[in-house]
Amino acid sequence: METKKLSDRFSGKDRESMSNLGFNAMTLFMKLMDIVGGHSRKNFQSLGLKAGQTVIDYGCGPARYIGFASNAVGEKGKVFAVDIHPLAIAKVKEKIEKLSLTNVEAVFAENYTTPLNSETADVVYALDMFHMVEKPEDFLNELSRLVKKEGVIIIEDGHQPRTTTIQKIEQSGCLKIIQETKSHIKCQK
Repeated sequence: METKKLSDRFSGKDRESMSNLGFNAMTLFMKLMDIVGGHSRKNFQSLGLKAGQTVIDYGCGPARYIGFASNAVGEKGKVFAVDIHPLAIAKVKEKIEKLSLTNVEAVFAENYTTPLNSETADVVYALDMFHMVEKPEDFLNELSRLVKKEGVIIIEDGHQPRTTTIQKIEQSGCLKIIQETKSHIKCQK
């Protein structure tokens, strides 16, 4: 697996990584979207999470969905907030403390690999980030590894056409599309 120097990784030189300034600007923009239009709440409601589930918010960014996810899965459920950016992990930890979220854990991913066990999650969702993934086959294989046999992977197009999202999923060979909505694509192994 190709390894990038840490200094290059967060300099913003590629699609997957962004500078700290870029991350902070994205966080501010997302916060404004939520204040003005409630974007995160509306987007989250379409996921259909249930009490007691284990879910992975892959590419959690500034942790905009983890409060909703924590409430949805309840005290018997678990939320893993995964990201490749150290500032994202810091934001998750801040939000865990601020909201007293006892069922949420921050997980740092190296490239696409997480330290989580295989078949950990009932649901893995990747919202507004798939367009940034440079190696979709590797990424989707990791999501497939993380989801339980009957589990669901939910992928939002992000800033790419739906046809591109579908093409990447089909080319991976590890997932089958089971449902398309206006907001996202649901897949299974």
